[in-house]
Amino acid sequence: MRGDRLLSLVLLLQARPGAVAPDLAERLGVSVRTVLRDVEALSGAGIPVYTERGRKGGIRLLDTYRAGLAHLSRAEGAGLAVGQARLAGDLGLGDALDTALEKLTGAGGGALRGGLTEGRSHVLVDVDPWMRSGEPVPHLPALHEALLQGRRIEVSYRDSSGIRARRALDPAGLVAKAGVWYLVTAEPALLRVARVESCTVLPEASARPDGFDLAAAWATLRSGVESRPRELRVVALVEPSAAPLARRVLARHLTGSDGERLELSFNGVEHAVGSLLGLGARLEVLEPPSVRAAMREAALAVAARYESLRGANGH
Repeated sequence: MRGDRLLSLVLLLQARPGAVAPDLAERLGVSVRTVLRDVEALSGAGIPVYTERGRKGGIRLLDTYRAGLAHLSRAEGAGLAVGQARLAGDLGLGDALDTALEKLTGAGGGALRGGLTEGRSHVLVDVDPWMRSGEPVPHLPALHEALLQGRRIEVSYRDSSGIRARRALDPAGLVAKAGVWYLVTAEPALLRVARVESCTVLPEASARPDGFDLAAAWATLRSGVESRPRELRVVALVEPSAAPLARRVLARHLTGSDGERLELSFNGVEHAVGSLLGLGARLEVLEPPSVRAAMREAALAVAARYESLRGANGH
């Protein structure tokens, strides 16, 4: 609708003083001629828009003009800069976050733009834990959409023991903990989103209780996970040069050490492999045999992924 486009144009001009017509046209998905007509329409409606010629020219609004949104301060701009862009990207909302920030900064004027620039140059939020990149979560946008629509879902899920099951669930919320996404269900129960292998949004409404308190449910579920005893004992040998790093990275699993010999505790085989594989050849699992075998399989799987490079490099 033209009215929505005109409002978007005003907000873009506030966010990008001196923007040129071709850039605005690309951003709005219209022709340059349409942008120029819209500028004339805004001027005719009393919006203080004007054009400047020359190398630094462009289309501008008077800096004192605001499109119905409250002024935001430099400090508030710095706060906006500490956004969770990676988490928004996981949800499929990365572009939406960029657009929202653009509109907000446009509405706030020069002070907000300055604060946002300063915030981005001074503070970086990295939600991924050390020694591990973000987990792939291809079904996260579908889970999020089911939540927004209030619909049930059917998922194929692989638990920490590697057992697969298909379940119908009532999604109640999503939580990002240290870069790892979890689905909270209405029961409530907790599922790791990276272990969801397929997701179908069902036509029936979700049974999420009215007034469901996601923060309270998460606190209860988290305390249950944190207090769960780690039952799998692992003994590993680490290279002397890597021992300080291994103790630091594995500190919360470490139950004892004797030089380069480490005694560790994990929730299961998959948990152990995921935590230890990042140390590569610098660490060898001595026992139990189940973890040794799983480490070997994981290492072979990694090697197979790059096997095609042998021929390409002439080896």
